[in-house]
Amino acid sequence: MANTDDRGSGAEASPEQSTQVVSADARGAAPRSVPDTAEPLSSREASGHASSPSPLGQRVGRFIPLKLLGQGGMGAVYAAYDPDLDRKVALKLLSVEARHVDEEGGRTRLLREAQAMARVSHPNVIPIYEVGTWDGQVFFTMELVVGGTLADWRREQPRSWREVLVKYLQAGRGLEAAHAAGLVHRDFKPANVLVGRDGRVYVTDFGLARPVDNLPLDEQPTLARVPASSESSRRLHEPLTEAGVVLGTPPFMSPEQFRGEALDARSDQFSFCAALYRALYNQRPFDPDELSRAAKALRSPTGKVTAPLERTGQVASPIHEPPDDARVPAWVRRAVMRGLSLEPEARFPSMGALLEALSQEQQRARARRAGGVAVATAALVGVVGGALWWQSNVCAGAEGLLADSWGPEARQRLSAAFVATGSPLGADMAGRVGQALDAYASAWARQHTEACEATRLHEVQPEALYTQRVVCLERRRKDLRALVEALGRVEAPGVEKALDAAYALPSPEDCADVEALASQQPRPADPALRAELESLEGALSEVKALVDTSRYAQALAAANAVEARVLAARYPPLTAELRFHQGWLQAVLGEKGKGAGLLEQAVYDATSGRADRLEVSILNKLLYVEGERERFDHASQWARLGNATLQRLGGDAVLKGDLLVNEANLALMQGKAGEARALLEEASTVLSQALPPGHPKRARVTFSLGRVLLEVGAFPEAVRVMEEALRQTEAAVGPRHLDVARRHQGLSMALREQREFARALEHARASVALHRELLGGTHLKVAEALDEEGMSLLALGRNEEALKVYEEALAVKRAQLGPEHEDLQYSYDGVGQALLGLGRTREALVPLRKAVAFTGAQEDSLGESGFALARALWKEGQGEEARAEAAKARERFAASGRTSQADAVRAWLEALPPETKVKPARPQQRRRR
Repeated sequence: MANTDDRGSGAEASPEQSTQVVSADARGAAPRSVPDTAEPLSSREASGHASSPSPLGQRVGRFIPLKLLGQGGMGAVYAAYDPDLDRKVALKLLSVEARHVDEEGGRTRLLREAQAMARVSHPNVIPIYEVGTWDGQVFFTMELVVGGTLADWRREQPRSWREVLVKYLQAGRGLEAAHAAGLVHRDFKPANVLVGRDGRVYVTDFGLARPVDNLPLDEQPTLARVPASSESSRRLHEPLTEAGVVLGTPPFMSPEQFRGEALDARSDQFSFCAALYRALYNQRPFDPDELSRAAKALRSPTGKVTAPLERTGQVASPIHEPPDDARVPAWVRRAVMRGLSLEPEARFPSMGALLEALSQEQQRARARRAGGVAVATAALVGVVGGALWWQSNVCAGAEGLLADSWGPEARQRLSAAFVATGSPLGADMAGRVGQALDAYASAWARQHTEACEATRLHEVQPEALYTQRVVCLERRRKDLRALVEALGRVEAPGVEKALDAAYALPSPEDCADVEALASQQPRPADPALRAELESLEGALSEVKALVDTSRYAQALAAANAVEARVLAARYPPLTAELRFHQGWLQAVLGEKGKGAGLLEQAVYDATSGRADRLEVSILNKLLYVEGERERFDHASQWARLGNATLQRLGGDAVLKGDLLVNEANLALMQGKAGEARALLEEASTVLSQALPPGHPKRARVTFSLGRVLLEVGAFPEAVRVMEEALRQTEAAVGPRHLDVARRHQGLSMALREQREFARALEHARASVALHRELLGGTHLKVAEALDEEGMSLLALGRNEEALKVYEEALAVKRAQLGPEHEDLQYSYDGVGQALLGLGRTREALVPLRKAVAFTGAQEDSLGESGFALARALWKEGQGEEARAEAAKARERFAASGRTSQADAVRAWLEALPPETKVKPARPQQRRRR
């Protein structure tokens, strides 16, 4: 039972509390778990189960129990007072209910726990003070840890992989000490590890611990064993349970525990890695039932372990691979997965070896620690008062370092610039961008302070690594300053993209990725070269700001202007960044072949400079450009390389999400809508966990998924996802934004497919209104929104209104595109369909003939126009041409996969009389117009 603080009279049971797992037979059948309870003792007494007095209000030995902290398994834990030594302790006593079930067995187990813990002396193991009996029950006292369990600590707030690893390394050292004393814990889990308010970690609950004589050589105990002749030792060495009973907690049990076999220290290693995996990746490494079945499959009918599971090929390994998007270094992943090997022989030879593999960062820090820093600092401080002042001020003032980049004055200038553009979005978008940049500046200052404190105050980080973190943060500051300056010169079209530009700033948290920083190519030692690099970084920050604010031609000119200097610096990460911008800008401006070549070279430069995050960003753009060039095999290869680089990086959720989105785009380019759907669903999940709720990228991916669902015919789901995309977009950018107009338009399309025409019309009109407000009445996007409104009106039979809408859309398109552009096809079709619906068939022939003449339009659109033309021709007595147009329409519907429409055309043709006579044309009722 965990020793906890005094937050309440009882501890709430969690899924990770101790359990007994009783196998159905001794041959390894899947066990079932029986969870502990965790009620206050008083409630059990009230239910009539108590037959012994409560220790509260009495003395247990010399100790005075004060409060029940929690209860589970065979023991209850109390906060107690030791009057002799005038201190609080934790007192563990056999629980009343357990005593009724198995009084002698409970006493034996508690005594065994006390003996096991008393044999271990280590800062990360709860120390035992005293063992005794009271009212026929065994008790022992131990240090009272004020805090909670390791599971509680992790739930308090989000924890980085580095914070998690530090805590688990401490717990692992406690386990290592137990192994050195000849003990195996057998029930290691987060609920059996305490974290004091001072941050210190303690392993506890050794109730299942057993001495082991078959430890690996480097795990043999170094302390003297208790003489086997003693009564206490005999109890410690007695079998814990009868045959067929397996003890442990299923989510953390090793395969050999599921089989009920003799255990050694490598079983604790497996449980430790299972708990660490869960803490690092927020998911279980295996399903206990699957692991139980696999453990049974590993054993032959004779009870011997078979050949390694991975080599038999008979059973798939139940251990899940960690998610690719987790920001956990590859060396941590490798160590954890080795510790989770199904066979003990494949794990680390000892707990110490595992901890060493997990301590690479600390080892590097010790190796690189600059000599004499602490001495020099002490000499400068001189006196205690000076030291205290220095400690409180040496890392202060990070916010002031951003004064020339972002602050109240810069925010005011940005707001004035946005309003001066005359954009209806100006004031609102200035406020949203300001909030995003405030959050970025706070994150930057926090990272700067933490980097300083790690070296200057806590001395857990070498000077060289501190320098690397500061260099990284300085580059982020240049990016911020360049963007603020670019936004201060923003024009009306750029206001719409301003929030995306703010969110595109590289995260300051990347500068805390110690492994990535340590692996990067070092900067030159020559001060002149370093100064040149810093100048060039500032120039490339300006290029990036221009790219992110969509000033592509200006950005390309700025990049080309510094090309010679960048190449002369011979620093691959910087060269990769330059070619990244140049390549993407060339592709955006129409030179896709040239752009792809530059992006490919940028990949090689990034690899040379060990700039992994930059390399993944380049690969993201490259696979998209190659897809647009229809070089699909090349694009797929770049995607695979991007995923491999992410794995080497240890995962990055945002980069992973971007990669998935571009892979989805690639699938759509190849007509693989189903594959694109799966990729976008995964991207949506990844990014929803990695990005804050108001991030525009989340809404954008949701909308893309909705459009793909629409394409594959999943109309109800498409409506649901489109509605969610609209909500997300309004939360991110407000209700008056072009992205919101686009969401309304997409939702209108989805609702039309659901035949909810009235709702579709509402969203279509909302889209038109926003486009008019933000772009003006003569913009091409307004015409496209009018086309969507017209389709809903046609579906509702409101042909007069539809005709006016389509005529307006056609007029805008003709003025903007000229009379021969194929985008006019939709509006000509709408005019013709409206006239046909009004019975003005002769007038309908002209726009419908023009609509089918745009042969480059989509096949299904041409099919719609052709079928409408066929019906108009038939009504005008032109039967032969009507049949020919209908036949073409049927072929077009079939070619585009519109089977139901093709069947409708065929049915119409079959319903015609076998011979067609020319009918006289009827006079048109002009007055109906």
